[in-house]
Amino acid sequence: MIVPRTIKGLSILTASISGLVISALGAAAIFISHREIEAQIDHRIELEMDALLEYHASHGTAALAQFVDMRDGGTTGGTGYLAGAGGEGRMMLYALSDAKGNRIAGSLIPRLPPDGWTEFLPIRRPDGSTGKAQALGRSLPDGGQIVVAGDRDALSRADDRILLVALAGLGVILLTGTVSTIALGRLIRRRLVLISGAAQGIIEGDYTRRVPIDGSGSEFDRISMILNAMLGRIETLMLSLRQVSSDIAHDMRTPLGRIRQDMEALMRAAPDEATADRIERTIADMDALLDLFAGLLGISEVQGLAVRKRFILLPFAEIVADIVEAYRPAFDDEGRTITAMLDDVTIRGDAQLLKRAIANMLENILVHAGDGANAIITLAVEQGAAVLTVADDGPGIPANGGEKIFERLVRLDPTRSKPGHGLGLSMVRAIVHAHQGMIKIVPSSSGLHLAIRLPGVRAG
Repeated sequence: MIVPRTIKGLSILTASISGLVISALGAAAIFISHREIEAQIDHRIELEMDALLEYHASHGTAALAQFVDMRDGGTTGGTGYLAGAGGEGRMMLYALSDAKGNRIAGSLIPRLPPDGWTEFLPIRRPDGSTGKAQALGRSLPDGGQIVVAGDRDALSRADDRILLVALAGLGVILLTGTVSTIALGRLIRRRLVLISGAAQGIIEGDYTRRVPIDGSGSEFDRISMILNAMLGRIETLMLSLRQVSSDIAHDMRTPLGRIRQDMEALMRAAPDEATADRIERTIADMDALLDLFAGLLGISEVQGLAVRKRFILLPFAEIVADIVEAYRPAFDDEGRTITAMLDDVTIRGDAQLLKRAIANMLENILVHAGDGANAIITLAVEQGAAVLTVADDGPGIPANGGEKIFERLVRLDPTRSKPGHGLGLSMVRAIVHAHQGMIKIVPSSSGLHLAIRLPGVRAG
């Protein structure tokens, strides 16, 4: 059995099971009521039969025939549950035949049944209408037969009324149960959406996000308070870790800068060319370290989300086009092409950060996509979001590369011979997350295809 695992599926399953249980209970109630009323009719017929047989024994066949004609088609004072349900529904019918089977009394039972009980015996009422009856036949000592029948019309009408009441009750119960189940499902889903939204914000680097609390003191509120306490603790730890990393990088930059200045002075005063070359290589290594610390500090700054204070409405297509044109000469110089297909899109963001993200991706193609790899950039609006795709037709990344390319200091080049510190795409992801967007690798048969999705689009 497949059990639904979604709130919607569980709600539908619960409503369906409730409907089936209620339907089964309703059917059982109708069946039991029907059987009880039918038993009361049978009991009444048996009493009538016993009375008529006793009357025959004491008064003979002729007197019984007169008695049967007098009672045939008459109404009774009620039969058990039918008492008080209306005189026309409680009609009793009789028939009497002699030893040769000739009818001698009673005319409303067209065909005499055999001895014993007969269900649904056709009858004809005094007003000319027809129907069905529950009948009991008995043989008389002189060879004749007496039949007593109870009209089932009252039973049928009682069944109809019970069924109508049961269906109405079933409908009300199903309606209220379904509405309650759907409302409960929506309540649970709304709270789970709030929790998942807070979790998604944390995943995207916004450690200030918290699960909303409505103050009801419900189980969701208690869980939310626990989660918020946990998130607060995580935020404190992450801020401390980030602060330590930033402090180290910042503190290292100052002495490294001084060392670089000293090395430049030493290079100018170098006694020979060989010494000057060695000092120059040292200065180049020093520049690489300074670039690395600058990159780490830049990522930490973006992840701090303080940059959001600078967000304004921006023509995203123009920003992308500016960077594309800035990099076109570099592609042309290497005989590569860079193609851009941009729809006009306006988003909220920081122009410098967005330019830096696009530049990092193009730089990544120039350095790591392989010789002759071309770049294709598209910008479009999909489902209310701006989708920027930066792709190349190079050999792509190793199968085990995947999300690693977005991690700090990760370089898929095992020789680490190409320039860079493995921070370019880490910065891109930090910038995208700061804009509350997402970046992912799009599966492709060739090259690396990166898709950035930024919300809050204003087309045109």
